[in-house]
Amino acid sequence: MNAMANTTRIPSRNFFAQIYVVSVSISNYLLQPPPPPSLESCPTVLAFIVPVLLGLLQIKYQGNQISPFETHPISMVISVASLLLYCLGYYAKSRWPTYALVVSHGVVVFGSLSVVSLASILFPYSFGPFYTFSMCCSLRLRC
Repeated sequence: MNAMANTTRIPSRNFFAQIYVVSVSISNYLLQPPPPPSLESCPTVLAFIVPVLLGLLQIKYQGNQISPFETHPISMVISVASLLLYCLGYYAKSRWPTYALVVSHGVVVFGSLSVVSLASILFPYSFGPFYTFSMCCSLRLRC
């Protein structure tokens, strides 16, 4: 019975050695520079942000007789067109891998443009020049 008790008991020296190894591993992990953001994270971010922005647009225009397509036609056209170009670029990147680097930069640009144009409708005064330009053009004023 005594031999069994000795095998199940963890010596304190091993426990402190394990704590030391864990602390060294954590400090090495924290001291390493973070990896650079990759172009592969863009679809994940866009898949989260675009539905959230569209849901917020639905909440903002809920109960109104007008839609964002009527109040901000240029922003909505830019958003839809850039989202379609984003999807086309994403398809082209998988279809022609030799041009993947160039196309992936275009995908990031079109995805960002789509998000910015949707956000400019939700937060119109945060994007001053973009908002002024889109309102002038939608009202057929001289910009």
